[in-house]
Amino acid sequence: MAIDVHSNRHLDEELVTLRRLLFEMSELVDEQVAGAIDAVSNCDVELAHRVRERDDEVDKLELDVDHQCERILALFTPVAVDLRLIISAVKVNTDLERIGDHAKNLAKNTQKLERCLDLIEKTRIREMADEARGMLHEAQDAFMKQDRVLAREVLAHDRHVDRLHDETLKTIAGIIRAQPERADEIVHLVNMSKSVERIADHAKNIAELVVFLVEGVDIRHRGAQAAAAEEAGNETS
Repeated sequence: MAIDVHSNRHLDEELVTLRRLLFEMSELVDEQVAGAIDAVSNCDVELAHRVRERDDEVDKLELDVDHQCERILALFTPVAVDLRLIISAVKVNTDLERIGDHAKNLAKNTQKLERCLDLIEKTRIREMADEARGMLHEAQDAFMKQDRVLAREVLAHDRHVDRLHDETLKTIAGIIRAQPERADEIVHLVNMSKSVERIADHAKNIAELVVFLVEGVDIRHRGAQAAAAEEAGNETS
């Protein structure tokens, strides 16, 4: 069976374009997260405004990546690793766009923070934010380098962010009991903590996709997979 060398070369070129678009998307989203965290930490309303304005750029790049994936599937018949790359790219693209949305939500809260910076200091939100951004960096590097070891390290960091989030919510509950008159301000702390926790969750999703891309193994929702396997086994016994 003859191999179409030209077709393979053209597929490689299209995959290079896809990787470039994903890299641009990744870099932009990282800038959004960094900007949102800095805006929150410094109560910088102008920086927060710039973060919110650039959300349209994130949305445009999301469409560009999706269109490139559709183009490759329409022009070629990718198999094995190439097909896993395209599947992963679609999902990573969605996770990056969601991270951008949460960065925008963080920035939205900045204007409300001037009156409650003392409350932020009582929580672990800033520590969470630094950890979540570190996870995003590692997940991005793992995807670009197809480094499954680095990807698995991201999963451990996610558990730490979850613990910080739980601790922050308990702290916030205590503040509400002690200072109920500040409930309106405290609501913004809850929203911030949730946004940071979701950024970490999406970084974890990207890391899980790296494992799928490299190993061909889906490690998401292991509990659900085990239950489904057990049910299938019961049906055949």
